[in-house]
Amino acid sequence: MTRQGLPALDRKITFLAATEGKDPDSGEVVATGWGEVASARASFTPVSDGERLRAAAVEQRAEARFVTRWTRALAEIDGQNRLRFDGADWQITGVKEVGRHLGLEFSAWKIREAGG
Repeated sequence: MTRQGLPALDRKITFLAATEGKDPDSGEVVATGWGEVASARASFTPVSDGERLRAAAVEQRAEARFVTRWTRALAEIDGQNRLRFDGADWQITGVKEVGRHLGLEFSAWKIREAGG
């Protein structure tokens, strides 16, 4: 833990939001991809097998927690967003405040690539 009460923020993560466009055939608004909305320094902690067993998680997937400093912009991030870390996208499954506006903890699972 650092002097400020947060773990070492020694990784870089990028937060993503769905981008939308019109379907050329139907004219409906559809998700077309993911665009960057913010980036931050963060800590990375994989969820242990013991934690997964206690939570009765049966799927084989990588899960982790990312901790950042609290900012107003990052406090708006939720489960509709994704984050990108180390070349992979992660689906955010939970967000909680650390201390009083000290940090934010993002729980996420790694999204498998198509065909993976």
